[in-house]
Amino acid sequence: MQRNYFDSINGFSVALADGERIDFRPVRPDDWQIVQDGMLALSSRSRYLRFFSYISQLSDQQLHYFTDVDQHDHVAWIALTRNQTEHTGVGIARFIRLPKQPNVAEFAVTVIDSYQHRGIGSLLMAILYRIANLKGVQILRGFVLPDNQLMADWLSRLGAVSHYENDVCRMDITVHDDLSVLPAPRLLNLLHSYADQMIPITRQKPDQPGKN
Repeated sequence: MQRNYFDSINGFSVALADGERIDFRPVRPDDWQIVQDGMLALSSRSRYLRFFSYISQLSDQQLHYFTDVDQHDHVAWIALTRNQTEHTGVGIARFIRLPKQPNVAEFAVTVIDSYQHRGIGSLLMAILYRIANLKGVQILRGFVLPDNQLMADWLSRLGAVSHYENDVCRMDITVHDDLSVLPAPRLLNLLHSYADQMIPITRQKPDQPGKN
């Protein structure tokens, strides 16, 4: 997988197994409404499993934090539908470096309920892993509630090592420089399987005043 797909500010588009095309690109500051709409599209249980509380929507402060990212210490990518009139956000993933341990980054992956189990979460995780590898992150760390067994099992299959802290499961995935070491092949082979049909996203420039 060419690194320029991940260096690009525009991202790429792929067709899922069922033919629906999904755009994957870095989060932008003007994505706040898309992120809020995605939050509202989550079931109450999905919101609880993601945020460890039954919040109904994100505050302005949270929206700013989740969308005004530098794509280095705070990396975030979003998945959006392409076949609809409006590009609806269906998934998002991010990692944030720990200030005192810059080689460790906390990560999270979220997909709205109606688009789960279609491979979007796995693609977002693969993107995070590759970018972490490119940016020198050595450990991706996630926190999972004990009753989120589906997520815990998935991360375990990716090689995550689990530790319990304050009734929450901390799951660490090692990011290897050598991409032949697991879990890199498992994740990156997924990206490679889409490589032939990946389409780079081109972002249209806004019309300039005085030009037709």
